[in-house]
Amino acid sequence: MKKLMLLSTILVLSSLLAFGQSKSQKVEVLWGDENKATKRSATLSDIVGYDDTGIYTIITKVKGSFSYDSKITIEHYNKAMNQTKSSELDMKYQGKMMDYESILQMNKELYLFTSFNDRSAKRKKLFVQRISRKTLKLVDKPREIGELDYSKGKGVDVWGVLMQSSRLNKQTGINKGAFYIEVSRDSSKVLVYYNMQNKRGDKDQFGLNVFDLEMNPLWEKVVTLPYAEELFSVQGFEIDNAGNAHLLGLIYYDGSKSRKKDEKPNFKYQILSYYDEGDKLIEYPIKTSGKFLRDMTIALNEDQDIICAGFYSEQGTYKIIGSYFLKIDAETKETTSKSFNEFGMDFITQNMTEREEKRTEKRAGKGKDVGLYSYDLDKIILREDGGAVLIGEQYYIRVVTNYSSNGNRSRTYHYIYNDIIAVNMAPNGEIDWTEKIAKRQSSTNDGGFYSSYAISVVQDNLYFIFNDNPKNLFYKGKGKVENYRPKSKESLVVLVELDRNGKQTREALFSAKEAEIRTRPKVCEQISRDELVLFGQKGKAHRFAKVKFK
Repeated sequence: MKKLMLLSTILVLSSLLAFGQSKSQKVEVLWGDENKATKRSATLSDIVGYDDTGIYTIITKVKGSFSYDSKITIEHYNKAMNQTKSSELDMKYQGKMMDYESILQMNKELYLFTSFNDRSAKRKKLFVQRISRKTLKLVDKPREIGELDYSKGKGVDVWGVLMQSSRLNKQTGINKGAFYIEVSRDSSKVLVYYNMQNKRGDKDQFGLNVFDLEMNPLWEKVVTLPYAEELFSVQGFEIDNAGNAHLLGLIYYDGSKSRKKDEKPNFKYQILSYYDEGDKLIEYPIKTSGKFLRDMTIALNEDQDIICAGFYSEQGTYKIIGSYFLKIDAETKETTSKSFNEFGMDFITQNMTEREEKRTEKRAGKGKDVGLYSYDLDKIILREDGGAVLIGEQYYIRVVTNYSSNGNRSRTYHYIYNDIIAVNMAPNGEIDWTEKIAKRQSSTNDGGFYSSYAISVVQDNLYFIFNDNPKNLFYKGKGKVENYRPKSKESLVVLVELDRNGKQTREALFSAKEAEIRTRPKVCEQISRDELVLFGQKGKAHRFAKVKFK
């Protein structure tokens, strides 16, 4: 045992010594000053805007793994990543606190979106206000821009829009009784979507409100679908530059809203596009060619064509075995590209140990299903030539229940974030290359606070930044990948580059000890063609850095 511990220590020290020699020369990291939060639980929740003076951020108080305090503080950091201003937003309506929805930057203005739940009238209202960039104060009174009637339902969803980007929503779709806000590709139009609360058996209803970049109303419509509420769920939505709304939905074959029944798909995807200020509906059923679509994401390219992409498996299995790509022409409304591409065995077994690889190949030789499990499609990055890159990550939660001697029960939630996969697809949907980035991250009862990754697109290259175990610095795609745990004394922040041909390069960015904080990849954001803002914290200490790609 002592020999194993000594060997492990030597490996870590060797990696850390090599860190200085292999530190990335592809980027320049500019650190801001360390700031102390007034409360230990205060943390960055989002980077909401940026201009020539710096960035604008939102600070919230974390109350638990999935909830935030209603008090919102907006802060400004200059180009040197140092704080210049801070202001707690006065979000009150009729003397009562409103709920924070989001802040958007449009036409060089910052807009605050809040909601107020009138429980006596069973209505939820959406408001907008401008925020002064100079003072970070609200410059006008709340202006109502939407209202959700939930008198026929059970009440509004307690999670609200705080869960919009959460992975927990991927399987169940959009929350009932919440407002969702989306901006067009050219930032000229804003879509507010809200799903009505209806009784079982009632036709599903949702509202669409469209605004210009100054939040002036363009059109609004309450849509009643021909499907019962329990047979349909919205999974995503987009608004094009002309102000047309496009919704991705699931139509279920029965009312269970389960994606599988008797080991067969229990749903089909369908796109609903609303043109002419919502008066014209065109439905695009997605034909699967016998494939089981595990997930789907839609996006709009420069020509406003609808791009649909995701991962699929064979019917009756859970593991993904390939990717698919569809393109719907904006003018003809016809499907102009469609393809299904199966992953190769080399890609599936990449980053496996020798034992895992042999076991997988043996299963494949016997005709059993092999593939990748628990991968979520995170992003579609549209290429200028009409192709796309799909980015996914292996993610799952493992729950362990323990019972004490007196019968009390406790649960431990393990959050697992593993390999990242990238699938580069040509304009016709065929795969140019696939690549898998080795990563093992695990934590307990924290929602994966320091896990996952940040991504930047710089010219034709993709850059991924995440926390890693130092032993993985020189990993080459075979053998054991060492686990990263946030409480570990030694950890590296690594930079992985995928060039236009899918070639992978792994380098050290900095160590957690060097930065004196732990990086939070989920809230990091690319703010220009060649800059990304990193954020990290440790206790009350908060710190920003600007990563400039050379």
